[in-house]
Amino acid sequence: MKNKLSTFFVWFFCLTLFPFLNKGQEKLVPLRGNINLINSPFNSIDKNNQNTFKTLSTTTLQIPFLDDFSYAPTSKYPNMDLWIDSNVFVNTTYAIAPPSIGVATFDGLNKNGYPYMPSLTNTNVAYLSDYLTSKPINLKVVAATSQTLQPSDSVALIFYYQARGRGENPEVGDSLIVDMFKPNQNLWQRVWSKKGNSSPNSSDTAFKRAFVRIKDTAFLQNGFQFRFKNYANTSGDFDNWHVDYILLNKNLDPKADSSAKDIAFGYIPTTLLYKYNCMPWNQYTPNDMAIKNNVYIRNNDLVGLNMTYSLQIFQNNSLLYSYNGGANGNLQPFVGNGWSNFTSHSNPVFNYTFAPLTDSTDFTIKHFIFKNSSNADSIPENDTVIQTQKFRNYFAYDDGSSEGGYVVQGSGGKLAQKYTLNVQDTLRALRIYFDPVGNLQNFSTYNFTINVWGDNAGSPGNVIYTNTTTTVKYINAPFKPMFEYQFNTPLLLSPGNYFIGFQQGVASGIPVGFDKNYNSNTNLFFDSGSGWEQSTIYGSVMMNPIFGKKIIYVGLNENNITNEQLNLFPNPCNTNFNIHNQNFESITIYNCTGQVINTIYKPAEDIININTTNFSNGIYLITCINKQNNFSISKKIIVQH
Repeated sequence: MKNKLSTFFVWFFCLTLFPFLNKGQEKLVPLRGNINLINSPFNSIDKNNQNTFKTLSTTTLQIPFLDDFSYAPTSKYPNMDLWIDSNVFVNTTYAIAPPSIGVATFDGLNKNGYPYMPSLTNTNVAYLSDYLTSKPINLKVVAATSQTLQPSDSVALIFYYQARGRGENPEVGDSLIVDMFKPNQNLWQRVWSKKGNSSPNSSDTAFKRAFVRIKDTAFLQNGFQFRFKNYANTSGDFDNWHVDYILLNKNLDPKADSSAKDIAFGYIPTTLLYKYNCMPWNQYTPNDMAIKNNVYIRNNDLVGLNMTYSLQIFQNNSLLYSYNGGANGNLQPFVGNGWSNFTSHSNPVFNYTFAPLTDSTDFTIKHFIFKNSSNADSIPENDTVIQTQKFRNYFAYDDGSSEGGYVVQGSGGKLAQKYTLNVQDTLRALRIYFDPVGNLQNFSTYNFTINVWGDNAGSPGNVIYTNTTTTVKYINAPFKPMFEYQFNTPLLLSPGNYFIGFQQGVASGIPVGFDKNYNSNTNLFFDSGSGWEQSTIYGSVMMNPIFGKKIIYVGLNENNITNEQLNLFPNPCNTNFNIHNQNFESITIYNCTGQVINTIYKPAEDIININTTNFSNGIYLITCINKQNNFSISKKIIVQH
């Protein structure tokens, strides 16, 4: 916790006190909030929300208990069928080489993405932060066999953990802890702990295995629970621990997971576009397709396994393309060998391009791996990954996540990203993610001016447009995760290269969200007073220039959006709900993280029935579009089984 001063300006700008990346006058700093949670349309915006902790639940689980968080691509919170609290951040971006896709990240932020203690003054003390608590589990009798568990049955908890990853390093005063619950004594007892490191921990990229044997008969009871918790600097996204591959079972080996015959994806594969994560639909050409992408597959077993890989591309549930990467006859264990290097799996080459686009649209890409063996894969959930290729009205190098803040120092410092227009288009706005927590009321007095520069042999050239000087703002609304700074006069641009960014009015710099997973530093330039330089820091700044017509979503006028006309019933619902059809072109259902659950196109029924049997409990957003009358309607519905 040392040297983590909480005063916002000192914390962000006295950068020499931290082990940040520092190349010239560009730097990375930790953030004070989480864009993935703060900007959820279902967020209660309780900045001072503290953890609520429960020890009771009406559901008792049976062993084996297993969670590898492979649902992270579609949910930012723990599976509530297994856990009773939701304070940790489930994600695919913070960990390095996780055992399988998705981890639970512990930090100093609450479940809404805000600091537990935003005005913390004593940062030399670690404070209790996140919990991850299991539902009650029957450790007395194995239901399948009626066996009464004994200390000799090698009952144990196994999990894998990593400090820092792509986040911020926990120091020696910080810790990750495991407690276990004795039901008959109503007592929690610490059984495992790990302290942080006094070094930056930048070279430690491996997950470590923890094995906690359960011998005490006071734990071997019905109603047993276990929980993870961390002590951290609770004024921001500090002191990150990442936990994965949690298993509670009997007959476990303290030295090796010999039963883990599991092949898994480690990350979401890279985008199908060679440069951007998202681009305007009207700017797309076949030349924007990636020749190949990167797929990360690992073998978690102790021996080589035979397996296959394939993918499918869909639009509106219609299959457009299939790729079969064939079989890898002997994928070696990840330990000692790393990710699969079988080229048709790890770097598949596609003979496919998207057809010319006529509007904003999404393509769904489903990736599959399959173990060719007489024994089934022990965790089939991590054998499928679904990603979305978006075409909207903006360019984005980033993937929508932010693991740090990018700062240019120097009075009048400038930041610009390079974008290529394939056809003439109108630049109307620029989205920028400034970290929207902490002492924002003071930070928002910091001013900057949005500029557009021409191309000077691959670097920013002359200023061709300057917008009115403004101050830092942020927004919390569906479909607008970053504030849109509208141009006073839309700028018509011919095809070519342009550099879009801003010039700051403060010497200390203004941190911008930074995606550490997708690298576009060859297109990122900064000027701290000595002329333009290309960035040397791996990652992408979260700035999205907006082109074309003024739209909110699929081309509709934002002034026509209303929540009063949409009739959903019953609300809350259990197994289904109904929508009164108003000649809707489409009905889209989003989960609590903004991910699309389902889209229905041109429904014919007057009353549309939606089955929610497979929905998790929670809040969902229903968005209905009527293009004929030019309006969009959105409303929340609660699913309670």
